[in-house]
Amino acid sequence: MADDVPETQAPEAALDAARLQRELEEAKGRSDDLLARLKYLQAELENTRKRAEREVDQAVRLANEGLVARLMPVLDDLDAAASAARGKTGKGLALIRENVLKAMREFGLEEIPAEGQAFDPYVHECVQLVDDDALPDGQVKEVVRKGYKFQMKVLRPAQVVVVKKEPKTQEGEQHA
Repeated sequence: MADDVPETQAPEAALDAARLQRELEEAKGRSDDLLARLKYLQAELENTRKRAEREVDQAVRLANEGLVARLMPVLDDLDAAASAARGKTGKGLALIRENVLKAMREFGLEEIPAEGQAFDPYVHECVQLVDDDALPDGQVKEVVRKGYKFQMKVLRPAQVVVVKKEPKTQEGEQHA
Protein backbone atom coordinates (compact mmCIF):
# COMPACT_ATOMS: atom_id res chain seq x y z
CA MET A 1 0.00 0.00 0.00
CA ALA A 2 2.45 2.56 -1.19
CA ASP A 3 -0.32 4.90 -2.31
CA ASP A 4 -1.81 5.18 1.12
CA VAL A 5 -1.10 8.38 3.02
CA PRO A 6 0.57 7.75 6.34
CA GLU A 7 -1.62 8.46 9.36
CA THR A 8 0.45 11.47 10.40
CA GLN A 9 -0.16 13.25 7.09
CA ALA A 10 -3.96 12.65 7.02
CA PRO A 11 -4.83 15.45 9.46
CA GLU A 12 -2.53 17.89 7.60
CA ALA A 13 -4.13 16.97 4.28
CA ALA A 14 -7.58 17.60 5.78
CA LEU A 15 -6.42 20.98 7.16
CA ASP A 16 -4.91 21.91 3.78
CA ALA A 17 -8.14 20.94 2.01
CA ALA A 18 -10.20 23.01 4.47
CA ARG A 19 -7.83 25.99 4.09
CA LEU A 20 -7.98 25.73 0.29
CA GLN A 21 -11.78 25.51 0.44
CA ARG A 22 -11.90 28.73 2.57
CA GLU A 23 -9.54 30.52 0.19
CA LEU A 24 -11.65 29.40 -2.76
CA GLU A 25 -14.82 30.70 -1.09
CA GLU A 26 -13.12 34.01 -0.23
CA ALA A 27 -11.88 34.37 -3.81
CA LYS A 28 -15.37 33.59 -5.13
CA GLY A 29 -16.82 36.24 -2.76
CA ARG A 30 -14.30 38.83 -3.99
CA SER A 31 -15.06 37.84 -7.58
CA ASP A 32 -18.82 38.25 -6.98
CA ASP A 33 -18.20 41.67 -5.38
CA LEU A 34 -16.06 42.78 -8.31
CA LEU A 35 -18.67 41.53 -10.80
CA ALA A 36 -21.43 43.43 -8.95
CA ARG A 37 -19.29 46.62 -8.97
CA LEU A 38 -18.57 46.17 -12.67
CA LYS A 39 -22.29 45.81 -13.47
CA TYR A 40 -23.04 48.91 -11.37
CA LEU A 41 -20.35 50.91 -13.18
CA GLN A 42 -21.62 49.75 -16.58
CA ALA A 43 -25.16 50.85 -15.67
CA GLU A 44 -23.85 54.19 -14.38
CA LEU A 45 -21.88 54.72 -17.60
CA GLU A 46 -24.96 53.95 -19.72
CA ASN A 47 -27.08 56.37 -17.65
CA THR A 48 -24.41 59.07 -18.00
CA ARG A 49 -24.28 58.53 -21.77
CA LYS A 50 -28.07 58.79 -22.09
CA ARG A 51 -28.15 61.92 -19.89
CA ALA A 52 -25.42 63.53 -22.02
CA GLU A 53 -27.38 62.74 -25.21
CA ARG A 54 -30.55 64.28 -23.73
CA GLU A 55 -28.64 67.40 -22.68
CA VAL A 56 -27.11 67.79 -26.15
CA ASP A 57 -30.53 67.30 -27.78
CA GLN A 58 -32.05 69.87 -25.44
CA ALA A 59 -29.25 72.38 -26.12
CA VAL A 60 -29.69 71.98 -29.88
CA ARG A 61 -33.48 72.33 -29.57
CA LEU A 62 -33.12 75.50 -27.46
CA ALA A 63 -30.60 76.97 -29.91
CA ASN A 64 -32.90 76.21 -32.85
CA GLU A 65 -35.86 77.66 -30.96
CA GLY A 66 -33.91 80.85 -30.29
CA LEU A 67 -32.93 81.18 -33.94
CA VAL A 68 -36.45 80.53 -35.17
CA ALA A 69 -37.87 83.02 -32.67
CA ARG A 70 -35.43 85.66 -33.93
CA LEU A 71 -36.48 85.01 -37.55
CA MET A 72 -40.24 85.35 -36.93
CA PRO A 73 -40.12 89.17 -37.21
CA VAL A 74 -38.32 88.71 -40.55
CA LEU A 75 -41.29 86.64 -41.76
CA ASP A 76 -43.63 89.40 -40.55
CA ASP A 77 -41.59 92.01 -42.45
CA LEU A 78 -41.62 89.87 -45.59
CA ASP A 79 -45.41 89.50 -45.28
CA ALA A 80 -45.83 93.25 -44.94
CA ALA A 81 -43.44 94.01 -47.80
CA ALA A 82 -45.11 91.48 -50.11
CA SER A 83 -48.54 92.96 -49.29
CA ALA A 84 -47.36 96.50 -49.93
CA ALA A 85 -45.39 95.74 -53.08
CA ARG A 86 -47.08 95.35 -56.42
CA GLY A 87 -46.29 93.26 -59.46
CA LYS A 88 -43.10 91.27 -59.74
CA THR A 89 -41.59 92.75 -56.58
CA GLY A 90 -44.49 91.50 -54.45
CA LYS A 91 -44.30 88.05 -56.01
CA GLY A 92 -40.54 87.95 -55.45
CA LEU A 93 -40.90 88.88 -51.81
CA ALA A 94 -43.60 86.24 -51.36
CA LEU A 95 -41.27 83.63 -52.86
CA ILE A 96 -38.45 84.71 -50.56
CA ARG A 97 -40.82 84.45 -47.59
CA GLU A 98 -41.89 80.96 -48.64
CA ASN A 99 -38.26 79.85 -48.95
CA VAL A 100 -37.41 81.19 -45.48
CA LEU A 101 -40.55 79.58 -44.04
CA LYS A 102 -39.74 76.27 -45.75
CA ALA A 103 -36.27 76.26 -44.21
CA MET A 104 -37.72 77.03 -40.79
CA ARG A 105 -40.34 74.29 -41.17
CA GLU A 106 -37.54 71.77 -41.64
CA PHE A 107 -36.47 72.57 -38.07
CA GLY A 108 -40.01 72.25 -36.70
CA LEU A 109 -41.71 75.63 -37.16
CA GLU A 110 -45.46 75.59 -37.89
CA GLU A 111 -47.88 78.41 -38.55
CA ILE A 112 -50.83 78.36 -36.18
CA PRO A 113 -54.06 78.12 -38.19
CA ALA A 114 -56.37 80.93 -37.20
CA GLU A 115 -58.68 82.54 -39.76
CA GLY A 116 -62.04 80.78 -39.83
CA GLN A 117 -61.12 78.63 -36.81
CA ALA A 118 -62.80 78.62 -33.43
CA PHE A 119 -60.95 80.87 -30.97
CA ASP A 120 -58.49 78.84 -28.86
CA PRO A 121 -56.88 80.79 -26.00
CA TYR A 122 -53.93 78.38 -25.97
CA VAL A 123 -52.81 79.37 -29.47
CA HIS A 124 -54.70 82.62 -30.21
CA GLU A 125 -54.54 86.03 -28.60
CA CYS A 126 -57.69 88.09 -29.04
CA VAL A 127 -56.86 91.72 -29.83
CA GLN A 128 -60.36 92.81 -30.81
CA LEU A 129 -63.95 91.61 -30.56
CA VAL A 130 -66.39 92.39 -33.39
CA ASP A 131 -70.03 91.64 -34.05
CA ASP A 132 -70.58 89.92 -37.39
CA ASP A 133 -73.93 88.32 -38.23
CA ALA A 134 -72.36 86.30 -41.07
CA LEU A 135 -70.01 84.37 -38.73
CA PRO A 136 -70.71 82.28 -35.63
CA ASP A 137 -69.88 83.50 -32.15
CA GLY A 138 -66.30 82.71 -31.09
CA GLN A 139 -64.90 82.31 -34.61
CA VAL A 140 -61.71 84.04 -35.69
CA LYS A 141 -62.64 86.63 -38.30
CA GLU A 142 -59.22 88.02 -39.11
CA VAL A 143 -55.55 87.44 -38.31
CA VAL A 144 -53.69 90.57 -37.20
CA ARG A 145 -50.34 88.83 -36.71
CA LYS A 146 -49.53 85.22 -37.52
CA GLY A 147 -48.67 82.87 -34.71
CA TYR A 148 -46.13 80.07 -34.72
CA LYS A 149 -45.37 76.81 -32.93
CA PHE A 150 -41.93 75.29 -32.73
CA GLN A 151 -41.81 71.54 -32.15
CA MET A 152 -45.31 71.57 -30.64
CA LYS A 153 -44.53 74.53 -28.34
CA VAL A 154 -46.28 77.86 -28.93
CA LEU A 155 -43.56 80.44 -29.61
CA ARG A 156 -45.98 83.22 -30.39
CA PRO A 157 -49.77 83.06 -30.33
CA ALA A 158 -51.66 84.35 -33.36
CA GLN A 159 -53.17 87.77 -32.73
CA VAL A 160 -56.73 87.64 -33.97
CA VAL A 161 -60.04 89.46 -34.27
CA VAL A 162 -62.83 87.31 -32.83
CA VAL A 163 -66.57 87.41 -33.47
CA LYS A 164 -68.56 88.15 -30.33
CA LYS A 165 -72.30 88.44 -30.80
CA GLU A 166 -73.97 91.29 -28.96
CA PRO A 167 -76.85 90.07 -26.83
CA LYS A 168 -80.22 91.07 -28.31
CA THR A 169 -82.87 92.79 -26.24
CA GLN A 170 -86.44 91.53 -26.22
CA GLU A 171 -87.43 94.14 -28.77
CA GLY A 172 -84.75 92.87 -31.19
CA GLU A 173 -82.45 95.81 -30.63
CA GLN A 174 -78.85 95.45 -29.65
CA HIS A 175 -77.98 96.08 -26.04
CA ALA A 176 -75.48 98.89 -25.59
